[in-house]
Amino acid sequence: MNMSLLVVDDDLPFRDRLSKSMEKKGFFVETYSNIKEASLRIKEKNFDYAIVDMRLDDGSGLELIKLIK
Repeated sequence: MNMSLLVVDDDLPFRDRLSKSMEKKGFFVETYSNIKEASLRIKEKNFDYAIVDMRLDDGSGLELIKLIK
């Protein structure tokens, strides 16, 4: 069974490399570039793990951490 991983980062090349690497390790990865999109998805789905950039274009990643908890 794949573990779900949320990746939120506004750096597209980094986000893509990280998600591909984690998929190879068996994770089901969903990626988002901003708080708005990620927030909507977090309200719909519980993720097993999350990697969140603290400085995003539309605010602080800490806002997402509060939602994830």
